[in-house]
Amino acid sequence: MKFAVMGTGQVGGAIARKLDELGHDVVMGSRSPGGDSAARFTRETGIRVAGHAEAADHGEWIVNALPGEQAVAVLGQCAIAGKIIVDIANYDHAVDQPIAVPLGQAIQAAFPDVRLVKTLNSVSAHLMVDPAALGARHHVFVAGNDEAARAEVTALLRTFGWQSILDLGDLGACRAMEQLIPLWMRLEATFGGPDFNLAVVRGRG
Repeated sequence: MKFAVMGTGQVGGAIARKLDELGHDVVMGSRSPGGDSAARFTRETGIRVAGHAEAADHGEWIVNALPGEQAVAVLGQCAIAGKIIVDIANYDHAVDQPIAVPLGQAIQAAFPDVRLVKTLNSVSAHLMVDPAALGARHHVFVAGNDEAARAEVTALLRTFGWQSILDLGDLGACRAMEQLIPLWMRLEATFGGPDFNLAVVRGRG
């Protein structure tokens, strides 16, 4: 399958490498596709880096790993109608300020023809693509208005190694998912690193 991964930071790079490892055809979307860091990434991985619009043209699916404050503007420059968008991003300011409109809902509202699925936004980059590395059972959440798209993204997550996937239903779940970020940041500070995730435990009653 052809993927465009928007965002060349740690998270986008981890996702692009995993997709490439799984045999998918990946292009990274960057605001500086001709820069030294893009050239170095291509040398190291063999994954092509292009402008955002060119990457989107390539991708049958789009992975949004952009800073949340940039996502709508960047995606607005791209041909994305009808495509699945896997939104793994967060607003940077969400750590300190309440979220007015959750990012996942904002993207869906701006581009009503896309099939957006929110997931992985509260998971460390290394665990996104290798959940078994934690050595314990832990959960990833999925939400989206398109039930079929949620099922397709869930299937993709399973190829990443995820076993415990909680489908939270429609994008009304975005607020709860994105409000996990202040907790994540405090836990990272408490533990001195990002090697953790959340697990949901249910009683038997």
